[in-house]
Amino acid sequence: MATNEDQNKAPVDQVEHAPAHQETTTHRRDAAAELLGKSGASPEDRVVVTPADNARVLRKIKLVILPLMLFVYFLQGIDKSTLAYASIFGLIEDTGLVGDQYSWLGSVVYLAQLVMQFPLAWLLVKWPVGKFTSCMVAFWGITLSCMAAAAHNFGGLLTARLFLGAFESSVAPAFVGITQMWWRRREQTLRISYWYAMNGFTNMFGSLITYGLGHISSPLKEYQIIFIFFGIITVVFSIIMFLYMPDSPVEAKFLNDHDKLIAIERLRMNQQGVMSREWRWDHFKESILDIKTWCWFSLVFSIS
Repeated sequence: MATNEDQNKAPVDQVEHAPAHQETTTHRRDAAAELLGKSGASPEDRVVVTPADNARVLRKIKLVILPLMLFVYFLQGIDKSTLAYASIFGLIEDTGLVGDQYSWLGSVVYLAQLVMQFPLAWLLVKWPVGKFTSCMVAFWGITLSCMAAAAHNFGGLLTARLFLGAFESSVAPAFVGITQMWWRRREQTLRISYWYAMNGFTNMFGSLITYGLGHISSPLKEYQIIFIFFGIITVVFSIIMFLYMPDSPVEAKFLNDHDKLIAIERLRMNQQGVMSREWRWDHFKESILDIKTWCWFSLVFSIS
């Protein structure tokens, strides 16, 4: 327990306790509670977090978790934009797109993302978030590479873009959950802005990269080279993400046991656990009836 002296030394690191109404059944037990139990502490006990401890753990999170998120979100934006880049190099003419077919190729990605949101919410609870997101990144990289073979007619491109949108739809909700899992509430806005800002980097560097790819001498079409290049890069990075993105602070290999406890203590002010594999319909109902959910939906819908 923290003493009065500790509280005076590090007031910025005090955390609020979640209401003491945790479930006691084993299948509902949070991963953080299990780690606390193994360390000999109860979920109600406070782990003292000094400013030095807080800075050390936060620095480790910044050096491991944040770069993975930034580059994946960059790839998500640039992979989604490959259709626009490919159209400059003759995709529309070679595939015989007419009327509004090109527009449908752009829209179907977002339609797939919209349809996939509910099953993704369930899957992100049931499956390990780090491994699940890494697999989805790999699947959309494979899909993008396959677009080189599908780029012969409207039907092939439409199917590939549909699957691309379905797999990419996991990134934003997964990253919101990962951000909440690693950063305090007051730290989250800035971190979300970091990975969301990768859309701007996509616009800046995507055109430069595709310009170079479009001038490679090859039997393949320029747009096929673009699809294959970015698809392979995405698949390779998904392997890196699979190896280094932990499913929760409890399973982070870059943190020792003491740092894991500090990472958990940092999240108590969020009034949330770290990880649970149970889908709670009462939580689902509460979120649907929360006005903040619909404000967030309206915001994302309007900018997308």
